[in-house]
This record gives sequence, C-alpha cells and structure tokens, in this order.
Amino acid sequence: MWKLDPAQVVLAIALDLLLGDPRHWPHLTRLAGKLSSSFERLMTGFAGRTILSGALFWAAVCSAMLALYFASRAALTLISPRLAWVFDIVVIYQTLAAADLHRHVRAVFKPLRAGDLAAARARVAMIVGRDTAHLDESEISRATMESLAESTNDGFVAPLFWCVVAGAPGALLYRTANTLDSMVGHHDERYEKFGKISARADDALSWIPARLCAAASEALRSFRDWRRIRREALAHASPNAGWSEAALAFALGVRLGGDSFYDGVPVRGPVFHAGGRAACAGDIPASLRWFWSVVALCSVLFLIASIALHRILP
Repeated sequence: MWKLDPAQVVLAIALDLLLGDPRHWPHLTRLAGKLSSSFERLMTGFAGRTILSGALFWAAVCSAMLALYFASRAALTLISPRLAWVFDIVVIYQTLAAADLHRHVRAVFKPLRAGDLAAARARVAMIVGRDTAHLDESEISRATMESLAESTNDGFVAPLFWCVVAGAPGALLYRTANTLDSMVGHHDERYEKFGKISARADDALSWIPARLCAAASEALRSFRDWRRIRREALAHASPNAGWSEAALAFALGVRLGGDSFYDGVPVRGPVFHAGGRAACAGDIPASLRWFWSVVALCSVLFLIASIALHRILP
C-alpha cells in the first residue's frame, strides 16, 4: 500500500475547489483520451475489434500513463524530493472534478430557471449521453440530477478512495480506467467486444467507492432508506451507477431513472424512489447541496483514513 502524506490529500482537494479544470492547461484526462485514440487505431488495425485486442488496448493505455507518471516522478526526485511531492499533489488534483461538476450543473440550471429550454437542452447534452432535443423541464432536471449523482462517485469519491489506497498512482489508474470506459465501454456494434474489458475494469474499480458514496449520503440521513436504496440500486444495468442515483432520489424525495432515448431508441431503466415526485428545475440546487454534503463527508473520512495509514505504514 502506498504511503500517502495526508497534506497531499488536503492540498489536492483545495486545488480542485479553487481551480477546477482550466481548459488550456495540460490535463491527465485529455492525455489519456489522446492515448486512447492512438492505441485504439493501433490495436484494431493489428488485431481487429475483439475482446483480446480490447484487453491489450486497456493494458497499453494504463501502462503508458503509469510509466509516464513514474518516469516524471523519478526525474523530479533527482532534482528535489520536494518537487516529486508537489507533483503527486498535482496528479491527485487532476483526477478530481468536484468544481467542474458544479459548474456543468449550474450551466444547465441557469437557462432552465429562465425558461430557455433550448439552451438548457444544449447544456445538458454536454453531460449526458441520451437524446435531449425534446426533453421538457422535468426531464432536463432528471437528466442533470442523474448525471450529477453518477459523477459524484466517478468524479470525486472513487479517485479519492484510490488515492488513499494507492496514492497518486492509484488515483491516476482509476481516472485512466474511467476515461477509457467513457470512450470505448459502449454497448454497440463497434465497441461491444473491444470495449468490454474497459467497461468491466471500470466497474471493478468503482464497486467499493459507489457503495461508499451512497453510504455517505445515507449517513447524513441516519440510514433511513438504506435497504430500499440497496434493493433499487441492484436493479440498474450498471453494478455501480444505481447506488448514487438511488441515494440522491431518496435524499431529495424525487423520482429518478426510468425510460430514456439513445439515438432515437427507447431504453427502459429502473425507477428510483417510484413514490417520489417528478423532478423540477428547483431540485437542481438541492441536488448540488446533496453533492457538496457527500463530497465534504467523504473528504473528511478519507482524510482520517489517510492519517491513520500514514501512521501505521512503515
């Protein structure tokens, strides 16, 4: 297990809150995306779109990212160990996305509150994969809240969890795996086989954090709906996405999930908190308050864990 300085956790979270993701700065996620595109062309040209070529693709991109990390860190250590320490903070910071999630959700809420459905649809299309051209206020709100719920785990809880477990390399591996899943882990003719390993790897790495995310939400509510959340989360096609979506639905008393359209094809999904009311624009600020409460609690818990591990590990 990687011995992580708790101060690095605090500083990485602070950088995310202060800076977010400056668009013109080099970023690990964009690097992983470029490597993904290059290795996909290489692997599919050499071995086709098979499960094996997809496995090699995943291993190649993740190995390349980790190799770049360790080579950069080794070079900085030769100059000054303090530079390597700071480098780890920057790596961890770039795996977190709390500030950006808030910004994207607010970008949907502002035009929606003003009644500009066309602008709100355009904004929500940037954070969800479903068809958005004909969504009404309630459906835009639902899509935004579902995306926020799932991204609470993917964009903050999971990378921070792996940071505590395995330091900056752990957070980097998770962020790379999550990026590969978003790029090739699709259930369609092009990626059904090639993207299978990427999808399964992301599922495996997100399994514990997804449940911790839901538990953090319920801890703030005395676990009053934990059994129902657990039952409904297991109905989701993803082994992980349903946990945070169900947690948000019960926390706000709204109904999430249900049918959506993808490329004109209806896809039936599980309904979370079927007895709740339909989502509306006013629920989006409440969902952001839920998001920040989960972020705050998980930050404290993971910081405590990092302090404990720092004292225990040699």
